[in-house]
Amino acid sequence: MVPSRYRLVLEPDLAGATFAGTVSIDVTARDSVDLVKLNADELEIASIRVDGTDTSFHLEPTTERLVLESPLEPGDAVIDIAFTGTLNDKLRGWYRSTFKDADGVERVIATTQMQATDCRRAFPCFDEPEFKAVFEITLVVDQDLLAVSNGAEASRTARGDGKDVVAFKPTMLMSTYLVAFVVGPLEATDPIDVDGVPLRVLHVPGKGHLTGFGAEIGAFSLRWYQNYYGIPYPTDKLDMLALPDFAAGAMENLGCITYRESLLLADPETATQYEMQTVADVVAHEIAHMWFGDLVTMRWWNGIWLNEAFATFMEIACCDAFRPDWLRWTTFSLERSAAFETDSLDSTRSVEFPVEAPEDCDGMFDVLTYQKGGSLLRMLEQYLGVEGFRQGISLYLKTHAYGNTETGDLWDAIEKVNPSVPVRALMDSWIWQPGYPLISARLDGASLVLSQQRFSFTETDDPTVFVVPIHLSIDGAESKVLLDSAEAVIALPSADATVVVNAGGHGFMRVAYDDALRAGLAGDALRSLTVIDRYNLVDDAWSAVITGRLHAADFLQFVEAFHDDRDLAVWQAIAIGLRGLGRLVDGPAYQALQGRIAELVRPVVADLGWAPADGENELTSKLRGLLVGVLAVQGNDADAQARCRQMLSDDTTDPELAAAAATAVASVGSDSDYEDYLQRFRTAATPQLKYRYMYALAEFPAQDQVARTIDLALSSDVKTQDAPFLLNRCIANRAHGAMAWEQVRRQWAELNEKFPDNTIVRMISSITTLTTPHVVADVQGFFSEHPIPQAAKTLEQLLERQRVNADLRTREADALASALTQP
Repeated sequence: MVPSRYRLVLEPDLAGATFAGTVSIDVTARDSVDLVKLNADELEIASIRVDGTDTSFHLEPTTERLVLESPLEPGDAVIDIAFTGTLNDKLRGWYRSTFKDADGVERVIATTQMQATDCRRAFPCFDEPEFKAVFEITLVVDQDLLAVSNGAEASRTARGDGKDVVAFKPTMLMSTYLVAFVVGPLEATDPIDVDGVPLRVLHVPGKGHLTGFGAEIGAFSLRWYQNYYGIPYPTDKLDMLALPDFAAGAMENLGCITYRESLLLADPETATQYEMQTVADVVAHEIAHMWFGDLVTMRWWNGIWLNEAFATFMEIACCDAFRPDWLRWTTFSLERSAAFETDSLDSTRSVEFPVEAPEDCDGMFDVLTYQKGGSLLRMLEQYLGVEGFRQGISLYLKTHAYGNTETGDLWDAIEKVNPSVPVRALMDSWIWQPGYPLISARLDGASLVLSQQRFSFTETDDPTVFVVPIHLSIDGAESKVLLDSAEAVIALPSADATVVVNAGGHGFMRVAYDDALRAGLAGDALRSLTVIDRYNLVDDAWSAVITGRLHAADFLQFVEAFHDDRDLAVWQAIAIGLRGLGRLVDGPAYQALQGRIAELVRPVVADLGWAPADGENELTSKLRGLLVGVLAVQGNDADAQARCRQMLSDDTTDPELAAAAATAVASVGSDSDYEDYLQRFRTAATPQLKYRYMYALAEFPAQDQVARTIDLALSSDVKTQDAPFLLNRCIANRAHGAMAWEQVRRQWAELNEKFPDNTIVRMISSITTLTTPHVVADVQGFFSEHPIPQAAKTLEQLLERQRVNADLRTREADALASALTQP
């Protein structure tokens, strides 16, 4: 049974939080069938007719199926269904989003989120990605409301009862998870003509002034992708909607992309570089999907990783073209490291794995899908060459346009364009095997010996072998080697050659050098390395601490050698390690560590200056903000804290310093500071400022302050899309995280009922920072009895990472304390 066209009419009642609808589905039966099975959930079915004849039916709630109890012979048929449903508050299917207007009156928007399997909550359908069809959507709405859907508006006519009938043009063939329709008191910007495609930003009233940057990156991305893919934009318009309530970050609905407000609306005058970059990343990511995901779609949910990995890769490539000064491929190293963190666990998973139940699909939206997947594509692109990779992508999209594919179809297309490289064999070794390799490099006379072993935070003799494309720099000369066995030997020009393994840093691997090779990367050689190579040295060193191959005290001494470095990415890696060290010790040892951090960072801040210089680049400003925050918080520097308080009082106009000051003051904040932050959160003029002060409320030092923040998260002041993330920050509070965990633990059932399903595991992801033995035992025991079915694998990984961190503290705390406090 295959659908080909849906004719859908929906009439929402925003005040009553209900809707009524009819859908007429053109289907083709390839064989005789006794029963017709569709998907439906949380819907009341009023009637069903097949080819004009009433048909009996029943619902199967456990399988979310609607079963038509009538046989069909091979051929075409039309299924007509009348139904009603509820505009829910769970941020999935067709749901309610609310905001308060200028008069303080609550207004309602009816909006959708169908991915992965929630279209069935909006109307009965064949809710699987392979069942692509054309959608003709009509919305019956109050005359004063705006209505949008995937297609451009075809007509809007008055019905005569205060309602308008809004019909939209038919879509291209697409999957149900990409269907979107939104109704509410929204405003739209004037359309921008992007080579014939009208682009608009839709928003709640009063926020039009925040749309400029989102529209700019949207227009840039639309043009850039058409050039990159060599394929025109596949539909007739692009609306980008900023919604007050949205459980995910954004959703690539064809021609009707939905976003959290903070990921589309921004004020460049007050937002930090990271906040602006995040908007650019997300907009570019979603528009990339219009081709890769929407035009060509995975056959089944096991392939969702490729949709998201490719969009992650493309967002970085597009933003690197949009703002080369942001060095986006360099800062992507941080995201690759986040994937390493999970992929170093015994409980990691292969990138692609079988998906049977909806819960399995929900679990795929994680760091391994996005960041690891995107990193693997970057590794492949850099090995093949940018143009060879691009040509393969274009061939894949042109070959499979409007269809569905398996992962191997992409590798075959790329290999067809690059026949000298075994692309499928190479990528299969990464996609179907969990983990990644540690590449060990040692000298043997005038030869370089490379060997691989799967990296793990725990000891392992795992025999996994990856096909590893490795870039080498030998005395500054670049070369490539494909390591497809446990070991390889490369001749060097001399025994004292300077060697960088994974040169450029684009490979998904960690590197361990022997003493001789490491010594060759010190001093002037260190300073001559690329930013990514220096970043990787620090990042690999911190991972060595976690695994027990390097002592924490030695790591501190190692990063102190970077005092002359002035590159943001390197200091970001250092800051991550310093925060990790801070979780290992308490009391006098912690105070001594704070002193060492301040001694390291204070001269760098002085060199950068306490105010931005005229014409300096944004990454320098961002580095200043990062290090001011490290100095004031991790370094507990009284002068830095006082300067931050003054900047906060003066409402400094530099966004980086303003953001650093907000965190710094919160870390030592008084009750009056707390009240000030609460007011700033409630009256914030932009989404970024709202989140800045909301999350800072979790950083305050007193237990009663953190307890207030927990209460705030559970109040109507904080939306259910945001509350889980605020609670996450409370659990991460260095002094009172255990108390915050206890509060979440006690209210577990209530929180699961109140918050969107996909946010539950994110709410508790910071349990990894709770490493004292009794809290570890409590957390581990609690989740043995309270699983999170929609994120079972992610929970397993978090629990393992908590144990890894607890073992690290047990192993290193005393030695680090001794090293810090000895005369």
